[in-house]
Amino acid sequence: MKRNFNLDQMRVISCVMVIAIHVCNIYNRAFPNISNNSYIFAAVINSFSRISVPIFFMVSGSLMAGRTPDLTKSLKRFFKYAFITVFWCAFYYIWIVFYLNKTYDFHDVLTAPTSKHLWFLYAILSIYLALPLIQTLITNLSEKLLNYMLVLFGISVFCGYFLDLLGVSVKYPIALISENQYFGFFILGYVLYSKKDKIKLNTSLLGVIFIISCVLSAVITIFVSYLSGEHNETVYQYRNPLIVLSSSCSFIIMLRLPKSIPQAWEKFVNHVSDNSFGIYIFHAVFLNIFDKFVDMPHISSFIGVPLFVFMIFVLSDISVSIFRKIKYIKALF
Repeated sequence: MKRNFNLDQMRVISCVMVIAIHVCNIYNRAFPNISNNSYIFAAVINSFSRISVPIFFMVSGSLMAGRTPDLTKSLKRFFKYAFITVFWCAFYYIWIVFYLNKTYDFHDVLTAPTSKHLWFLYAILSIYLALPLIQTLITNLSEKLLNYMLVLFGISVFCGYFLDLLGVSVKYPIALISENQYFGFFILGYVLYSKKDKIKLNTSLLGVIFIISCVLSAVITIFVSYLSGEHNETVYQYRNPLIVLSSSCSFIIMLRLPKSIPQAWEKFVNHVSDNSFGIYIFHAVFLNIFDKFVDMPHISSFIGVPLFVFMIFVLSDISVSIFRKIKYIKALF
């Protein structure tokens, strides 16, 4: 399949933003033992970076949801990533036990991976397993029914989010639709990508909506955190309508970015896009090392966040580039 530069560019931006989220989390979770300015800056960067995970799922959906179903190919993909997931769960189990001196309860293995960031593999595996069914459904739905499906996803995800805030649980989800925001992003990516030429909303307006949504998420998070005396991440959940809105707007904006680009940037984007999966998987190693040996929140987030994000990104990219040249392990990255 021919590469789509805009989608590759999304992977690169999202890859950096994921690292930014994890660095900002260290700062934010140190509240209230850091300065107000440092906490606020990290919370704002954290908020704007929350589009990264939805974008990853949306890129995957735009590329795969509308393909002709192929059960054999899909099962091969599933088992490949199942093996990769088992490997990295084992790797991080050894890492947290012998390097971080932490414990892990294997009773949680199906709900909480050995390293928190590996949840992404769990989520994408569930989609890959059902992919032929998803593709069959998507390719046979009319535009009207596809839009209806997205509406049902919105109702399921958003209502579940708000009901959780109220302490109300829902036992019986909508048939065929569960409160799975990641699958929802997967489908949303396909719809927005396939309709990109029909979306008439002005890019500037989309940019304003994106900024307002991210700022609101940050302001609410900061307000609630100060009110409770501890950092509160409820608004940063990917079920939050504000994050869905900001992710959708940014996805469309990035699809519209200029086609004419400097050759050096194109080369950089292609390189990092190829490494993006490995960077996501492996960056936690360097994040843990910095967190263990450096009192990160002690350094102002105005300096620390960009500095640590840059260092972790570069070290991860170099490591993955080396590992991907080794025959027997390159498939893991």
